[in-house]
Amino acid sequence: MAGLAYPETLATAFSNAAALQYDPDPRGLRSARQAVANWHESIGDTVSPDHLVLTASTSEAYSLLFKLLCDPGDRVLVPCPSYPLFEHLAHLDAVAVDRYTFRDAGRWILDESELHASITPTTRALIVVAPNNPTGHVPTASEWDVMAELCRRHGLVLIVDEVFSAYPLAADATHIRTPDIPGVLTFRLNGLSKLIGLPQAKLGWILVKGPDDDVRAALEALDVIADTYLSVGTPVQVALPALLEAGASVRQQILDRVRFNLVQVANSVVGSTIDVRMPDGGWSVVLRVPCVGGPDDLALALLDRDIVVHPGYFYDLPHDGFVVISLLAGEVDVREGLDTLRALPFFQLA
Repeated sequence: MAGLAYPETLATAFSNAAALQYDPDPRGLRSARQAVANWHESIGDTVSPDHLVLTASTSEAYSLLFKLLCDPGDRVLVPCPSYPLFEHLAHLDAVAVDRYTFRDAGRWILDESELHASITPTTRALIVVAPNNPTGHVPTASEWDVMAELCRRHGLVLIVDEVFSAYPLAADATHIRTPDIPGVLTFRLNGLSKLIGLPQAKLGWILVKGPDDDVRAALEALDVIADTYLSVGTPVQVALPALLEAGASVRQQILDRVRFNLVQVANSVVGSTIDVRMPDGGWSVVLRVPCVGGPDDLALALLDRDIVVHPGYFYDLPHDGFVVISLLAGEVDVREGLDTLRALPFFQLA
């Protein structure tokens, strides 16, 4: 468990008698969509509730979008490194996956030539995760421009996964914003799992933006797809305004913790052979380490000492000299884990 303090009002939000009434809307209850729109407004992002579609999770949002955008055998572009979920989600909808790379150069840099080369006649969408999981990378303004121009040139839609956007790791930042992408149909995904630390609440959303005609057509088609399933439970929709309000305290706890732990990580490796790939946001961090033995040797050596890390290949990091650690763990746990890591014979002081 992460040891976060959840206010009691998060539980009482589900005791609303209105949840006993069933009045389904394929996009989700208007009151719930208005609550999401209000939350976007609070971070300076004006959206219409009519442009929102509620889903049972971000994973389901991807599935709805694959159904909307792709015929069997069509392709989508996914970032690498990244969390190993896209292939599973895409294959369940008979969609193929191609990868484009952010290369390690002390920071993560978009490989523009590879991105262009990855497009095929059946490519339908470009997926961006900002901040990325696990690298924490957020595209620079010039990288957004490159991706936007590519989408316009090839008629691709843009899917932006923003689930970690509430956790910027720069001290002066309050939120990580996706820029408006002129001329490109864009689907932005978020939900309660990361936003207020409640994956069990099972609610996410799709925000549709772009040219008016494209947005209208996409929403009409999503109405048909979502109405086929009506998967979002009424209780969580009724509770959503209260959940977003009360969950702000959980979000602040998470933000404070991941920022504190990142400082711990950066300070702990000074003078060692471990190098930190500083993330822009999110709640994980990638460490560059000396390549020693096989790809699992370091992770297994730490596991023998009750420390859990992910080997880099789990996220398709480019070689064996990477490990990924969570910044969400308790401050004491992170400190003890770092002490154990530095004490291993692999990492003598330089």
